[in-house]
Amino acid sequence: MSKYDPLRRYLADRRTDQAPMTFAEVEQVLGFPLPPSARAHAAWWSNNTGTHVGVRAWRETGWKTSRVDIGGERVVFVRAGEPGFQSEDGAGVLRRADLPEAVRRLVDERTRESGCTFLEAVTGLLAEAAIERRRQILDRFPLTGQRSKIDSTDLVRAERDAQ
Repeated sequence: MSKYDPLRRYLADRRTDQAPMTFAEVEQVLGFPLPPSARAHAAWWSNNTGTHVGVRAWRETGWKTSRVDIGGERVVFVRAGEPGFQSEDGAGVLRRADLPEAVRRLVDERTRESGCTFLEAVTGLLAEAAIERRRQILDRFPLTGQRSKIDSTDLVRAERDAQ
């Protein structure tokens, strides 16, 4: 959990396409002062997630900084698209807008309740669904007969080694 999560949650809950804020308003949302570099260097507000953890607060919720006025201590956040993530291999993108409404509600509920990111919420829900599906499959097979003395891990290894 990042100390910038209050800003992430604030932006995630916005229903507009722009969120103009003063630096003081950002600090009020965060509950602590911005670092001195945020007031001295526009680069602090860059949209490069490798810059610092604060950037992830707005990038992971589908926002980016658009206009930064260091002298006037103002920043405008704009929607960069729906929250989502690109797969590591570049094969696909999952965006909130691509999810069915019922799934969006589940993901939104998870992010609000646990304070996690979009990706963490989706990952957690998928893991829970997979566990439940495995349980349902196992429940179909009666536990009758003699238990095998061979561990399923040994079967997988034997199959792999045979190939």
